[in-house]
Amino acid sequence: MRLSENRKLATVVLIVCVFASVVLFGGGGLRNERYDIMQVFSDGTDTSLSVRHSMEAYLQRCAERANALAEQGVKLGADAALVEDVRAAAEATGQGGEDLDGRHEAYQQLLPAVEALYTALQQSNSADELVDARLAYNDFKGAVNLIQNDQYPVMASAFNRKLEAFPASLIGGLFGVKPLNTFGW
Repeated sequence: MRLSENRKLATVVLIVCVFASVVLFGGGGLRNERYDIMQVFSDGTDTSLSVRHSMEAYLQRCAERANALAEQGVKLGADAALVEDVRAAAEATGQGGEDLDGRHEAYQQLLPAVEALYTALQQSNSADELVDARLAYNDFKGAVNLIQNDQYPVMASAFNRKLEAFPASLIGGLFGVKPLNTFGW
């Protein structure tokens, strides 16, 4: 008896093939796509450049420039609590790893902490005394601008929309594929 002559057996084989291709290849495809987007987070979209243009690099730059502003705050006699808030948020923002939710939360705390410190420095110091602090603050704002215009949040948002749709929502749930943090985009 050949498969083409037994319709019940052919139907079962077809159902098994469709199920296996959707579940096995779909879950693997989602995991691979998530991995590729995480690579964009850490390496950027153009890896041929000698300088990394990625969210990871921009977050590191934000943390470094915030720490430089904190150092200027210490030199200029800023409130120790403001300086410590900036340093703590900068440390959490700059640390590597795949806890993007934690890093995004730290980044969200860093933004107002830097603004508060810089505002306090402006109110208590002359323009001549603020030269280095202004440079650190402007570099920080430049890194924030780069974060807001990076391709990672766009790709992460598209992936999350795809993950919410059927059948990816079922397949993603089966394979433990989680949505990506879009850094507020």
